[in-house]
Amino acid sequence: MPASSPFPSHVWYRRRAFTLVELVVVIGIIAVLTGLLLSAVQQVRSAAVRLQCINQLKQVGLAFHAHHDAQLTFPSNGGWDGFQTITSTGGVPVRVYTWDRRVPLPFFWGVGDPRLSPRSQTGSWAYAILPFLDQQAVYSQRAWGTPLAVYCCPARRPAAALVPEDDDYARYGGGGWAWAKTDYAANQGLVPHRPVCRRIADVTDGMSSTLLVGEKAMSPTRYHSAGWYWDEPYFTGGSGGTARMGDRVFRDSTDLDRDRAFRENWGSAHPGAANFALADGSVRRLPYSADPGYVRALLTPTGGEAVPAPE
Repeated sequence: MPASSPFPSHVWYRRRAFTLVELVVVIGIIAVLTGLLLSAVQQVRSAAVRLQCINQLKQVGLAFHAHHDAQLTFPSNGGWDGFQTITSTGGVPVRVYTWDRRVPLPFFWGVGDPRLSPRSQTGSWAYAILPFLDQQAVYSQRAWGTPLAVYCCPARRPAAALVPEDDDYARYGGGGWAWAKTDYAANQGLVPHRPVCRRIADVTDGMSSTLLVGEKAMSPTRYHSAGWYWDEPYFTGGSGGTARMGDRVFRDSTDLDRDRAFRENWGSAHPGAANFALADGSVRRLPYSADPGYVRALLTPTGGEAVPAPE
């Protein structure tokens, strides 16, 4: 006789499965959790990038003070001396310039030279402080094609050297060499063009109430551009690419291409605010909604304005 089943013949068993409604709910939960996770990861990355930018500005601020200790003055933003040339890749002497199509006129830039004193220095502050950023070789060898990560905000672009290319804004003369840039500009009120150099004693408004260096306004279309328009290389002196006096702070946007508001002003790719090093070496964030009058007060080292402490 066949073996009898241990289960009653009237008991039915079926495999458990998700219904369509349950599956849709599970997919929805997974999508929500994924969105939350991605948002959290993005926030962590953004915070890490912002912290790196802050640390770089602190290094720059410390280098300014080391320069002051060594030379008894802050560096200037340099500028052309009326006759300086460099040797091009073709072996001939050339001037370094931007030919602005709007004017149209050429603007000649000085180039950093280790033989010059602070008040005679033709290169920008970013060149002058190189020895205090552990870049003595770049300074001494005039290696203007050396990209420096400390000068580039990681929220924008990696450090790179590019041969300048003419664009809708201007024509550029760089001798055929590749040049490296900076995302940071000095406060021209404290770091003027040559031959003027400021000392700590000149900052009568207080070191903690005066901006030293900050992120400069820029359109994302310019991040990887080989053009120099208001973004001249860090070796060159006298330009708006390395020193500014604008009183507005912008979030990076392609709108800046249309109205050219990036000229003379400040800005950043970070959410909410741009980073600035103050003359005392601290770093402060200025929101994109910052009142222009407040920014102007921070830019003037001897204006006598009452500047409220940050919240």
